[in-house]
Amino acid sequence: TFILAVVLLLPSCHGDRPKTHCEQHRDSLRRGDGDVPLIGAFIPQCDEEGQYRPQQCHGSTGHCWCVDSRGQERAGTRTPPGAPTINCDEPVHPERPKTHCEQHRDSLRRGDGDVPLIGAFIPQCDEEGQYRPQQCHGSTGHCWCVDSRGQERAGTRTPPGAPTINCDDSCCFCWNISKL
Repeated sequence: TFILAVVLLLPSCHGDRPKTHCEQHRDSLRRGDGDVPLIGAFIPQCDEEGQYRPQQCHGSTGHCWCVDSRGQERAGTRTPPGAPTINCDEPVHPERPKTHCEQHRDSLRRGDGDVPLIGAFIPQCDEEGQYRPQQCHGSTGHCWCVDSRGQERAGTRTPPGAPTINCDDSCCFCWNISKL
């Protein structure tokens, strides 16, 4: 009975450990302000030990990406909805410094205090980190063309449901007739 008493006095290995950064991050986003869940927000996925799963996917958008041990997105790993996912265990090419577009995008994804800005326009960057010529606001449906610095080009904004402008075309903002 002495051994049994000692075992009963030992703390549980699973229930008594402090929450990890991943678990705290996940739980804060599940609650949101005033314990109201943040609808549409990305919720990090943690493994059994409370660490960030190497691959994270956004349930609302379908995008997936790889993260490091701190939960930071690894550059070049984001995949669009329906695309084959990347093996997060394979090394990614050496990380280059983030471009202006990537810094802009990442700052808006985080928002104040690492809480994503729901409904905010998030710039879209290409594989090299440059602004995609056409930008669209996911919440409003408006699209427009931008220059290499991400600045909107005058006269290119289209309302939701309207034909989009071909921002890549050398004729400078030709309407995309195929979408009519």
